[in-house]
Amino acid sequence: MTETSKSIRLADRGWPYRYRLIVRPNLADFTFITDEIAFFDLKESTTEITLHADELEVDRASYIQNGEEINSQGIAYDDKAQTVTFSFVRELPSGRGELRLKFKGVLNDKMRGFYRSTYKQAGKTCYLATTQFEATDARRAFLCIDEPAAKAIFDITIIVPEGCTAISNTIPEVVKEHEPGFKIIKFAPTPKMSTYLVAFIVGDLEFIEDKTEEGILVRVFTTPGKKEQARFALDVAKRVVSFYNNYFGIPYPLPVLDLIAIPDFASGAMENWGAITYRESAILVDPEHSSLGNKQWVAIVIAHEIAHQWFGNLVTMEWWTHLWLNEGFASYVEYLAVDHLFPEWDMWTQFTHSDLGDALELDALKNTHPIEVDVHHPHEIEEVFDRISYSKGASIIRMLAEYLGEDVFRDGLRHYLQKHSYANATTEDLWLALEHVSGKPVRDIMRAWTSKPGYPLITVTEEGDGIKLHQSRFFTSAISRRETEDKTVWYVPISIMENGSRETNLIMDGSVTSLKNVQAEGWVKLNVGETGPFRVHYPKRMLQALRGPIVNKAIGPRDRLGIVRDTFALAESCQLSTIEALELAKAYVEEDDYSVWVELAGDLGNLASLIVHELFRGNFDNFARSIFGNIAGKLGWTVKEGERHTDTLLRSLALYNLGAYGNKEILEKAKEMFRMMVESKTPIHPDLRETVYSLVARNGGLAEYEMFLKLHSEAELQEEKNRIDIKITQTKNNL
Repeated sequence: MTETSKSIRLADRGWPYRYRLIVRPNLADFTFITDEIAFFDLKESTTEITLHADELEVDRASYIQNGEEINSQGIAYDDKAQTVTFSFVRELPSGRGELRLKFKGVLNDKMRGFYRSTYKQAGKTCYLATTQFEATDARRAFLCIDEPAAKAIFDITIIVPEGCTAISNTIPEVVKEHEPGFKIIKFAPTPKMSTYLVAFIVGDLEFIEDKTEEGILVRVFTTPGKKEQARFALDVAKRVVSFYNNYFGIPYPLPVLDLIAIPDFASGAMENWGAITYRESAILVDPEHSSLGNKQWVAIVIAHEIAHQWFGNLVTMEWWTHLWLNEGFASYVEYLAVDHLFPEWDMWTQFTHSDLGDALELDALKNTHPIEVDVHHPHEIEEVFDRISYSKGASIIRMLAEYLGEDVFRDGLRHYLQKHSYANATTEDLWLALEHVSGKPVRDIMRAWTSKPGYPLITVTEEGDGIKLHQSRFFTSAISRRETEDKTVWYVPISIMENGSRETNLIMDGSVTSLKNVQAEGWVKLNVGETGPFRVHYPKRMLQALRGPIVNKAIGPRDRLGIVRDTFALAESCQLSTIEALELAKAYVEEDDYSVWVELAGDLGNLASLIVHELFRGNFDNFARSIFGNIAGKLGWTVKEGERHTDTLLRSLALYNLGAYGNKEILEKAKEMFRMMVESKTPIHPDLRETVYSLVARNGGLAEYEMFLKLHSEAELQEEKNRIDIKITQTKNNL
């Protein structure tokens, strides 16, 4: 066993059941001082207590029991294990006692633990202090058992200067003067929860607030001057809370939910219970400068983090091996919530491209990993925060929800949450709950999906008056397919549509299945609605037969998307001719669905990157322009009042691709719009800016580079700065 694979989990000899923290941050010298009491109920007598700690300096430690104080005679730090051990002059008896600590730490600039965030205000550099504890960085802020199963109640008090705002997981109970120029804020006790969900934020902040229909106070905090950009987030947040209250059948357990925009933030957001922190670009929306795509992204991120208040915070994974329970589920239910709030956004078709597509792409690699991974060291824990945990996790949950039925699946989740509230659970616990409610063999069906890497390719062959299905693991690389012996057999829920009128449903639980009652004549589409995370390989005749229903839209957009995605993937893996994939692409010239076009654009873009230096690249560009020309012409450059949400998104995609493949008219138009914006402040519609910036940058040089620098210096919205940051690197000869 290597050093990094050794488990550093601490033995449970009676973990703290409550913590009392008095935190005093100093934003002048970037330090903090904390007084802590950890309340123990020791299972056995001991002369030592070990807690997690990282970059903390303990000044004093003693143990109080039955009114008697026992001082620590030694403090030993283990930097590799990130622990500190206190030894005492005599045995600490079993039973209840208090470990009293005084220590200091640094408000670091690493965006982890208790750290300082920097921003500009009227040309002046300002700071706020904030926390980011997931997965194992609570130990950078206070001494604790920093493991998700070690749940406790937290009593948090923060001492700050007058005029400074302090936020924690719960609402303040007492605010009073501490000493001249400072105030002390005591927060209500938290629910029983894991250390990684604790939060405290201190700085010059302003907020807006509203209440849900149930009376829960929702607030959004920003740095000064930005609170009006939080209106959309506030509206979404309070409506999402009400949706989850109803969906989960368990009321949100706190009286307040705060959302805080942080200038420097490593992740998109963090689900601290009652005090969710966000990167500014993931929560702020400016009506004049934010794109519809970013507005949609903000709604998704808010829905994701609020879902964690139940699935992750109320019920928490027992250990990081089960991280996907948190992230996979939240990545699924975020779409339920946003689709409920904005049905016109067609979120589930977008899911089919985005999350399901991400899962299929990443999990087709030889060096992927199962959804459940045994992790030990903190460095290993960080590695499983990837698209397998999030997107594949969401995709298998969606597959299971479709198989069980929406109502049965929801009732199973309610049973799971009720049974494990304020406690911890494993993947097996979720399957047992769904099995209990549905009466179906959920554990058998889902076992390989979580414990094995990869996913199946279902190969279809015509057999007499029916079809035969064969499953094998799909690899993007033909070399990986030849070199890897993987005999995994998945339980695959398969739906089959014949000629648009008949649907067959089955569980494929073997490597080969023959279906006599499915007629191969006409057309047949497997994986109806693309609800399963697998690919389908049709024989040539059956693939050609699907061109008709693609052109006349006899099958839905998710199915049209799935067909073209699988076809190009099979071409990439050398199981199908690239010519067949390009011939199929011609059937999409009259396509009108945004998500289908995103998929097709990505497939063609992958090919373009492979042949960028080939002599026939010009021929390919001509072909691509013939694909995108029709839809770009229909949508044009003008954003129309009342048009479909997805048409607004599609316009930018179509115009960009037509220009990127060399349409001179599009390129000239983009250059002119950019020049007018820089020289005469003629605004570009926010939904067209990324397209214009991309086309100008790709075809620009030093002059355009300097124009981008000017725009960046003038931009106030972080979303706009991000747009420019990405595009400015694409200009040529910019040094």
